[in-house]
Amino acid sequence: MTNPVGRRRDSRLRLRLAARVITRAGVHSVILCDLSRQGASVLARQAFGCSGPAVLQWDRHEFFGDIQWGNGGRIGILFDEPLPGSVLLEARRQNEVAALPDDREIVRQQARGWVQGVHRL
Repeated sequence: MTNPVGRRRDSRLRLRLAARVITRAGVHSVILCDLSRQGASVLARQAFGCSGPAVLQWDRHEFFGDIQWGNGGRIGILFDEPLPGSVLLEARRQNEVAALPDDREIVRQQARGWVQGVHRL
């Protein structure tokens, strides 16, 4: 059965977890934004201009794949093997407990720290 145009085979799980992408060019700290059985999308502070083989690591997980696309700091990875459903369930549970704050909340925390004299701008 073919997929309709514009439709993904698997739904994506929206996340905000600390992760790393390892490529030939080095190790890059990223935010794991979404995840499906087939692939993932991550957000890096800056584009690292790489394509080809990559390893995505978060928590105690490590999956191999290929970088398929990049748009600014957003990078798409297609996994070599589909992820087990148990990994997606665990990622969802982890996101509920350990999700990174969104950008607006980070700015609020920095401003609060500056007002309290903890941080300098």
